[in-house]
Amino acid sequence: MTELMDPIGDPRWREFVLRHPRSSVFHTPEWLEALRRTYGFAPVAYTTSRVASVSCGIPFCAVDSWLTGRRLVSLPFSDHCQPLVETGVECDELLEALRDDSHQRGWRYVQLRPLSLEPLGPLERSGFAQEEAQYHYRLDIGPHLDEIFRGVKYDIRKDIRRAERSALRSVVGRDPRMVDAYFGLHVMTRSTQGVPPQPRSWFRNLAACLGEMLDVHLLLQDDTPIAGLITILFRDQLTWKYSASHPVKDRAGMGKSLMWTSIRRAKDRGAVTLDMGRCDPDNGGLTQFKERWGGTQAPLRYLRFPPIARGPAGAPWPSCCRRGRPASAGPCPAPRPRRLRSRGPRPAGRPARRGACRCRRTAG
Repeated sequence: MTELMDPIGDPRWREFVLRHPRSSVFHTPEWLEALRRTYGFAPVAYTTSRVASVSCGIPFCAVDSWLTGRRLVSLPFSDHCQPLVETGVECDELLEALRDDSHQRGWRYVQLRPLSLEPLGPLERSGFAQEEAQYHYRLDIGPHLDEIFRGVKYDIRKDIRRAERSALRSVVGRDPRMVDAYFGLHVMTRSTQGVPPQPRSWFRNLAACLGEMLDVHLLLQDDTPIAGLITILFRDQLTWKYSASHPVKDRAGMGKSLMWTSIRRAKDRGAVTLDMGRCDPDNGGLTQFKERWGGTQAPLRYLRFPPIARGPAGAPWPSCCRRGRPASAGPCPAPRPRRLRSRGPRPAGRPARRGACRCRRTAG
């Protein structure tokens, strides 16, 4: 029998996360509260416990978007969120409850983001299927600093030493002024990448909710920020969550020194592992950058119910932009012929019917 609990307000969840060996900052009530404040998500935890303490559980956020529909995700804006289960029986019970609730509550899909599939047991009969693989990078920072530094490639070590010899100054904090300074760099970096930035309120809420777990690192040139890094330290796990730089003033890549500073600072506070985050396999530049720091690559596979429908060649069906049909519904039906007024001869190259869905051309 499963139980739905409030992972923010119920003290049992906090106690469970703090003692579980596979928990991360993404399981904490502080992280969930930042998501709730910024995006209005409704956090909920599925667990099989009905006693004073929790023995297993998976946190989720209910997302209700006019653009992407209603879905249950564990967790949005989180690189991973390992289901905290000990046996395959516990996992099967929770997944069965999720399948039932998915039908009853009309969720478009349920997504899990496990860091490792091994503790979950066999998933063949669960109804959850693996999505396209991504990469996750981790670095062991338990050894001595000199040994870690020798594991970093020469070009990065050179940039770090050059920044240390320069007149640049690094500062660490989490007050609103520091957060706003980082946000300015974040907007410029995302604009250069062609990706929408996250709102300023997200970073302010992270700083307010995570407190001393979060650090904002800034590299200053004459009191002007040219690079920034946001790190999170949970127990002995350091996470590089966000990084940004000025597209003109930091062309030399001096911001790498902030990453080295964060490692030294975290080691002084007891950190032994560095979570370098996820990476798309097609992003060769980012994968190479993390490998040059000495990061260890591991596959990262998300789980989804119902699975993404796939075409004859194994590729997922595209969504129909005109009809709002989900990809799981398959290709769009042929549109009805539309009577068009005759306006003289049709120019060469113009389609006879404008109502046809373009996705049918690429669905196979």
